[in-house]
Amino acid sequence: MCRCLQDLCREEQISELSSLLDLGGQSFETFRLDYYDRTLWPDFRRSPRENMELVLTNCRSYAEFFDPATPRNLFLNGTPGLGKTFLSACIARVVSEKGFSVVYDTAPTIFSRFETKKFARDGEEARQADRDTRRYLRCDLLILDDLGSEFTTPFVQATLYELINTRLVERKHTVINSNLNLATIRQRYTPQVASRLEGEYLSLPFFGQDIRLLKKGRV
Repeated sequence: MCRCLQDLCREEQISELSSLLDLGGQSFETFRLDYYDRTLWPDFRRSPRENMELVLTNCRSYAEFFDPATPRNLFLNGTPGLGKTFLSACIARVVSEKGFSVVYDTAPTIFSRFETKKFARDGEEARQADRDTRRYLRCDLLILDDLGSEFTTPFVQATLYELINTRLVERKHTVINSNLNLATIRQRYTPQVASRLEGEYLSLPFFGQDIRLLKKGRV
């Protein structure tokens, strides 16, 4: 594509992401570390503040040095309200502004589109679902948000494996957010899914107090 068309595609993509994410207020520069306590958590052998400094560094490096030729994957996991979606939005923003194709969607929506593609009777609906699923499989960066919030069925288990494995084979970058840890992933989905996350993804745990509740207390 010519430079003008590339710029137009980038603008359209950022506009689409902005409809899902607060890209105006979500950036690495506005991420607040002061919400994370400095008290040591024995189970993790460090404090939430120390942990988030490491997580922030990894996420920022991932976005700023994004290179399709050297695929890397992240698994952000921890209880709700600790910044997983915020940092995912920061990654999406930086990578998208570099001109790479980024798709950000929730697990329930993604699995729903694969289901529609397989079972839809209406021609146009099936064609649109096919276009959506091809984007999930082929984009430079897929951010799958809130894995575990969907109703898990054998179809979902098979689809998740297909999505993860296909993108690994095609050497595409993927970021997965979940409230589930790897042990729970293994139980809820399949050992094959857990094995690929353990072997091919950098796992970044989130722990600490719920930031949403802390913000309410400060208001």
